[in-house]
Amino acid sequence: MSDLLEHIAPTRLVPEGHYGPEGATGVSARAANTSASPLAAATLVARKGATGRLIVACAAAGLPLADAPRSSGGAGLEAVGTGPGRWLVLAEGMSGPDLVARLAGMAQGLAAITDQSDAHLILDICGERARAALEKGVTVDLEPTVFRAGDAATTVVSHVGVTFWQRDGATYRFAVGRSFAPAFLRWLTVSAAEFGFALAGTGRG
Repeated sequence: MSDLLEHIAPTRLVPEGHYGPEGATGVSARAANTSASPLAAATLVARKGATGRLIVACAAAGLPLADAPRSSGGAGLEAVGTGPGRWLVLAEGMSGPDLVARLAGMAQGLAAITDQSDAHLILDICGERARAALEKGVTVDLEPTVFRAGDAATTVVSHVGVTFWQRDGATYRFAVGRSFAPAFLRWLTVSAAEFGFALAGTGRG
């Protein structure tokens, strides 16, 4: 597998396609934020001493927030706790400025909000061997009795900082900084190729 990606420059995203044994697809990954499928992202950071009030205000507006490494959803938004009083919020089919404006209305001046729509590659990973592939580099225990749907983590995978969470029993969603996305995708492709890996949404190269 060491030669699997030798023809692809390390600074480029791994092109969409199938990697590994033909006829096997144990792991699938799709870029969730593409031009054909807009996905806005923003950070929501509570102002000093305002975390509790921010959580109450957002809950009243339909978005529950967990001040913990957990994901939650409501009002058409997905929020993931990335640190004390800090969340990454995603919205499908919405522009970054619109998401910022919506969160500002919810937060009522209790938080700093920054558009992050172009800052991350959002990748959905699933398949019957997805956990086996991820366990090659993820230092979090992904055993289903430990890491369940809704659980999240901000950690390092193959020297790349990521935030990821389990959306349901079968899908993990990763947010990876754009600058480090090529390195993360190279690691993921090599890790998943033995099971048959289908990658979509990154372009044809």
